[in-house]
Amino acid sequence: MALKNGGKLTFEAMKVLVADRVKTQGFENLFNKIKVVSGGNGQCCCELQVSPNMLNAAGTLHGGVTASLVDAVSTYALFTVGNGKPGSSVDLNVSFVKPVKPEDVLEISAKTLSCGSRIAFSSVDIKNKATGQLVAQGRHTKFVG
Repeated sequence: MALKNGGKLTFEAMKVLVADRVKTQGFENLFNKIKVVSGGNGQCCCELQVSPNMLNAAGTLHGGVTASLVDAVSTYALFTVGNGKPGSSVDLNVSFVKPVKPEDVLEISAKTLSCGSRIAFSSVDIKNKATGQLVAQGRHTKFVG
């Protein structure tokens, strides 16, 4: 995998890493259709169309899927500035602003706010791509040391 100095991922390497992570038979396979649109310098922007297996009983995007998107995409962003390791979540919070319907396309934008030798802080905005409306916002703190 093509790495920048200090083990930080280039944009192209980040796309490969994301593709490899979502190919697994594990939980991240839920995001196997995610598309990395841009990234680097502590940021990552992805798009994902909501599929039926992501819905709750009310027929809208399950909150756990939203929280997992905050976790995953903020980690992808962190790979571009961190030590090359995904780290461990210390705190993750999500504010659910609007419901998301089946087939909506989401734009997930993550930004690493700070990455020290032990702790990293990220913020994530999730928007409806068609309307530009914010549907969720998250914060993620990771132990990286």
